[in-house]
Amino acid sequence: DNNSKLYGDANPAFTISYSGFKNTESSSVIDTSPTVSTTATLTSNVGTYPIVPSGGLDNNYSLTYVNGSLAINKATLTATADNNSKLYGDANPAFTISYSGFKNTESSSVIDTSPTASTTTTLSSNVGSYIIVPSGGTDNNYTFTYVEGTLAITKATLTVTADNNSKLYGDANPA
Repeated sequence: DNNSKLYGDANPAFTISYSGFKNTESSSVIDTSPTVSTTATLTSNVGTYPIVPSGGLDNNYSLTYVNGSLAINKATLTATADNNSKLYGDANPAFTISYSGFKNTESSSVIDTSPTASTTTTLSSNVGSYIIVPSGGTDNNYTFTYVEGTLAITKATLTVTADNNSKLYGDANPA
């Protein structure tokens, strides 16, 4: 029977369907039931793989085998823009992304095109919180789900220094 799984998951239990029994019989009358196998493993890439039945024997039936197919679908990978901060007037920091959902002890090194993170803030953006948006990732075995982060722009320090000045004795203070 056809079946499916997500990339990186174990193969599901395979089943077999029959047609052509006589006298209201069922699969319970088969002397040696066939088994099914596939070449797909935990690390097989997204795609379609044959499920192959074989090995059955019966005194009253000649068994004809029809392959099924195992569809391996993309697993979901969550890409989260990491929160960050900067001082008012400074350039944006380098944005980073954290991931969850990798299969088979994989890491970000397997991603075909890594997502990037960006924001609309500029040097003159006011103090406040702004969204960091991750986007643009592609991979043959993963579908991306994106989670936004926050860029906190905090107040810059402004030093106010009174200028030195002088006056003559008895004169009014200068400006």
